[in-house]
Amino acid sequence: MHILNFKELTELDISYSSIASLITKLLVGCNKGEAVSLPKLSYSTGIGNLFQAMMAVSDAPSYATVKAVGLSPENSKRGLPHIGSTVTLFNATTGLPVALLDGSWITAVRTAAITLLAAQHLAPSKSRRIGLIGAGVQARSHLAAFREQFPIDEVMIFSRTEQSAKQLADQIDLPGGKTHVLSDPTELLRNSDIVISTVPAAKGLIPFLDSNQLPLPSFAGMVDCGRSWLLNDLPANAWVVIDDREQDRHSDAALITPTRVNQDMLQLVSDGYPSDEESTRRLFIFRGMAIGDLAAAILAYETAV
Repeated sequence: MHILNFKELTELDISYSSIASLITKLLVGCNKGEAVSLPKLSYSTGIGNLFQAMMAVSDAPSYATVKAVGLSPENSKRGLPHIGSTVTLFNATTGLPVALLDGSWITAVRTAAITLLAAQHLAPSKSRRIGLIGAGVQARSHLAAFREQFPIDEVMIFSRTEQSAKQLADQIDLPGGKTHVLSDPTELLRNSDIVISTVPAAKGLIPFLDSNQLPLPSFAGMVDCGRSWLLNDLPANAWVVIDDREQDRHSDAALITPTRVNQDMLQLVSDGYPSDEESTRRLFIFRGMAIGDLAAAILAYETAV
């Protein structure tokens, strides 16, 4: 069994676009009964730590993944990562494990690839201004992913700490473009074609992002389960996509009122963006899909081999 750590996975240089393409293929397989992405199992402890398990299986290519996740909101005080995980990849024909992969790399790339896939269907094709709410790992991975597919020449960053925003800005190499650190999130919303929010869960967090401030048309990837957004005040004609309706039904709390959802990812990939209204705000609310872990793990394993 291959064991692939974070450094080894990073050196494989797998594109976000290739992961998004395989996720599309696997979602089509789900529609045909040739693949399955099961809802998360979650358990929260009394001190607020969270543990999750996620599984996906495909006939072609013949693989399965089981992802195990642990999360502690107090880890920042310990100088430790907020979240940790492993992904076990199985040969679905033999049922035997073939690889154990670092879950932090899988989570970073598959999350950005799924948001990118949603944006390929929903975001204005000439989007060039991207706003990042949050300045951590997911902000970095999403910026890299979107630069593969969109002509990004302006990056705006807002973070709860100015230091983290400036640190991210200093790391961005955008030849001929502009990078700004903003102190007002509303200014960021008003001036972005694409907005990605990656605000981590925190006790007492109050939603502060108003999608009514987004331009027409625009795309928002709410990677933080929408926790930083005022979801009860969405524009009347906003087009809302979530990752997985079935998973949402099995969750303790829905991402958003189910009647407000227009599509999930399976429907978006199958039907495209069917609205005749072009001047809309298109919103993607993301909890996490096991099919994304499967796609990233397959590409990593096969590339490494």
